[in-house]
Amino acid sequence: MFKLYYKSPICYLSLHSDGNFLIKLDFCQEKREEKSCELLEYAKNELELYFSKKLNVFKTPLKIQGSDFEQKVYKALIEIPYGKLQTYKQIAEKIGHKNAFRAVGNANSKNEIPIFIPCHRVIACKGLGGYNGGLGIKKFLLQLEGGG
Repeated sequence: MFKLYYKSPICYLSLHSDGNFLIKLDFCQEKREEKSCELLEYAKNELELYFSKKLNVFKTPLKIQGSDFEQKVYKALIEIPYGKLQTYKQIAEKIGHKNAFRAVGNANSKNEIPIFIPCHRVIACKGLGGYNGGLGIKKFLLQLEGGG
């Protein structure tokens, strides 16, 4: 397993890889021991471009994990264009489960690869909704993309 830290404008991001895929991204306050690989260097470069507003579609290979339902949600999230928002209900409808908007929210909360799988682009019908990294980070990402 490989781990690399990226100092974003909001906090450190720890990137985790199995050598072939990005498998996890965590928001953290400090940098710890690293063991990088080519894939993590590529992901770090993409994040640098993203935060500089020079990249809006990630190409880093992702290992999308979770139940079949969660994987459908994550694939739908990846299709949300940069700077655009969708509601939990819209995602539920898109994946063929029109009344499962709460389950979509639950799947979002389990997203292991935020930013790359852009769960920050999903909002509740009556407001922002939640975000594992905290609402401050969600607001920052939405404003960065011009969708906030």
